[in-house]
Amino acid sequence: MKVLLSWLRECCPSDLRPEELAERLTAQGVKVEGVTRPWERLNGVVVARVVELRDHPRSEKLCLARVSTGSAERELVVGVRNMKAGDLVPLAGPGATVPGLAEPLSARKIRGVTSDGMLCSPRELGVGFEHTGILILPPEAQLGADFKAAFGLDDVLFDIEVKSNRPDLLSVFGVAREAAVATGTPLTPPDTMVSEANEKAEEVASVEVLDRERCPRYLARVIRGVQIGGSPIGVQARLTASGVRPISNVVDATNYALVELGHPLHAFDLSLLEGSGVIVRRANEGEHLVTLDDVERALTTDDLVIADHAKAVAVAGVMGSASAEVSDSTADVLLESAYFEPHGVRRTARRIGLQTEASARFERGADPEAVDRAADRAARLMADWAQGRVLAGAVQVGEAPPRRHISLRPARASLVLGHTIARQDAEQAFVRLGMAAEADGLDLDVEVPSYRPDIEREIDLVEEVARVQGYDRVGSVLPGVAQAGGMAGAFAFRRRVRRALARAGLREAVSYSFASEADVGLMGQRDAVRVANPLATEDALLRTSLVPGLLRAVAGNIAHGNRGAALFEVGRVFRPGTGQAPVDERELVAAGLGGAASLGYPEPARQFDFFDGKGALETLMAALGVTGWRLGEPAGHPFHPGRSAIVAAGEETMGVLGEVHPKVAERLDVPEGTAVFELDLTALSPLATDRVAYREISRFPPVHRDLAFVVGDDVPAGAILDIIAGAGGELVESVTLFDVFRGAPVPTEKKSLAFSIDFRAPERTLTDQEVEAVVGAIVERVARVLGGELRTG
Repeated sequence: MKVLLSWLRECCPSDLRPEELAERLTAQGVKVEGVTRPWERLNGVVVARVVELRDHPRSEKLCLARVSTGSAERELVVGVRNMKAGDLVPLAGPGATVPGLAEPLSARKIRGVTSDGMLCSPRELGVGFEHTGILILPPEAQLGADFKAAFGLDDVLFDIEVKSNRPDLLSVFGVAREAAVATGTPLTPPDTMVSEANEKAEEVASVEVLDRERCPRYLARVIRGVQIGGSPIGVQARLTASGVRPISNVVDATNYALVELGHPLHAFDLSLLEGSGVIVRRANEGEHLVTLDDVERALTTDDLVIADHAKAVAVAGVMGSASAEVSDSTADVLLESAYFEPHGVRRTARRIGLQTEASARFERGADPEAVDRAADRAARLMADWAQGRVLAGAVQVGEAPPRRHISLRPARASLVLGHTIARQDAEQAFVRLGMAAEADGLDLDVEVPSYRPDIEREIDLVEEVARVQGYDRVGSVLPGVAQAGGMAGAFAFRRRVRRALARAGLREAVSYSFASEADVGLMGQRDAVRVANPLATEDALLRTSLVPGLLRAVAGNIAHGNRGAALFEVGRVFRPGTGQAPVDERELVAAGLGGAASLGYPEPARQFDFFDGKGALETLMAALGVTGWRLGEPAGHPFHPGRSAIVAAGEETMGVLGEVHPKVAERLDVPEGTAVFELDLTALSPLATDRVAYREISRFPPVHRDLAFVVGDDVPAGAILDIIAGAGGELVESVTLFDVFRGAPVPTEKKSLAFSIDFRAPERTLTDQEVEAVVGAIVERVARVLGGELRTG
């Protein structure tokens, strides 16, 4: 929504600077996305009088105009002849700038004649969209006056973001309401007083509504004797800045009232309505209508139309038709102001592919109480701008519905907002918002204005109180909960878990908490909590494990063409409880890795397996600072008996790790070798620490050695790693296994394990003798403990 500051100040005369007012509106929830000056480049244009027009000596299409500013005369080359001698026109001389041109003007020759500037069209001045003629100024304009100052164009434009549930902000007056709240300035409604003729509207026109559900309220006013012409230049400028094309004084009056009050209106040429009245009805199936954009529309029985006694003349709430539009020959106008049901307007507008300023407002919910106010405002403007006579009264069917009442509990508002809300404070907030509120015991009974369809429940009233008092009063402290460490501690721990797994290359998945009998049985469990009213009959239980959901996610990724998937999830599981806790609810973390771990570059192509799951588990444990954990005996169903293990710490089991059994993998459509792990965060949390141990980086260079050991095929590499770390002590800075080899010349049933070792001392440079002594100790211990020998060739 684009709102000019001068227009806004007519309704809320605040003297705040534009930027400060924008900040206050934004802080109140009315986001001002931009503050611009649409006529900032309009400089040096003055009011001039046409003295003489004559033909261009070298062109049939061009003419020469001699104009006077009162103090000087200029000759210009002009491409149109819509003006005559004596007319006042906008003159942009050399050095002047206009919004429609990028560069300042200069004198230049056109077909051999020097043009000392130019006469401007509405589009070049930024006060209209037309470019076919020179703008003719009103005769009362002062000769030689600055055009920008004379027509009040030194203005500021607010670009306001309007949410779909706030149709009241789609108007100048709606934004002015918020500005009045933000600044404490009294609100001044637009003048809707109408001087009426003696003739009555009901004697001239008729209204019949055949579908009161789709059109609860319809009002028509009649304006006779209008003189079609242009609207005042200031009005055209305001409409243009608001994104509305100026057309004529009568049509501009309806659009001006629309932008100002937010209620759509439509003007019909009364003489073109068969039977001098309108009928609001459903369209006939296959009925056709040519809308004002010259497109023929095919209608259905779900569409609501405005018709005369012979044909449809408008699509209700969307757009009028060419058959009854206001034209230069119009003398009498039937002015429509109505309230149409939002959902019906939305269906019709989308079906025929036509979105208009009117449909945008009706779809969101127009104000049913604004029907007569908007009609009166537009009728007054037609009388002022087009010299029309407004007939007495209006022809009306239906009335505005009663306003809704919602109760606000200050105690509830205090609980939601985190600070005390006294009843008097809430009442004062509603008074500032223009809402009537009365005490009802300890509560407040609030009357919701008809222009606020977004206020439906008590929580909406709480938000209004927060907006008025300021969002900065709402605290940022998380509420406490009954668990160790509080909510903040638990949240921080979960965040560490998520970040650790994400850094390990896994992506987070989220699955439903519901499970089937097969999901529960997959993990070898029998008992589960049954849902009283499940969303689907096959998922009638609460999950007891995160693994089934993750395996489905892995299978889904593979089925959709992904060659591999590495996923994790942090979530709650539920098991039958005992005593006062019928449900045992625990938080787990699980990971699933299946398919291609590498596509062949830069690493060799391979599939995820047990060791990838183990690596992700080790990364998680290291990030959480958990020590002393171990892998125990093989896990049971549904894991591979030789590639799985219980994860434990001390005597407590924390979870499981392993590859999915090949038969289970085949049944679930996951790749063979898919690895998963699942840990109980409740058990893991006490073991975690956020303490980080730092040590000083040595200033001395390391000494590098590569050692290869021939050991039995059943000796794990980890055993040699432990010996290297133990024998080398603090001098061993890092150890990396970089090669595993089987085959000649290594004896059968043996393998070669090669390690890259860096030795470094923190306070000196190591000598070769010192390093060789440590290497000798490592070789001796490997031979004594594991029966291995150093490979020399």
